Amino acid sequence: MASKKLEAFLEWFTPKRRRRTGGALLMVWVVGLIVYPSSQWVYVMIPGVIIFFNAWPTDAHEKR
Repeated sequence: MASKKLEAFLEWFTPKRRRRTGGALLMVWVVGLIVYPSSQWVYVMIPGVIIFFNAWPTDAHEKR
């Protein structure tokens, strides 16, 4: 069973906030690649993509 802090966080971390967080990570990734190119920026890109695309509703995919 999840703790109360985790449940409160999940309630607070709405899809709108997930899209903003994922978008912010992706923007940091793009700016970081331009300003300081290296292979380590993939560690910022992967969580950004996962968080950003997990914020979209699943209903859009199931209406086919």
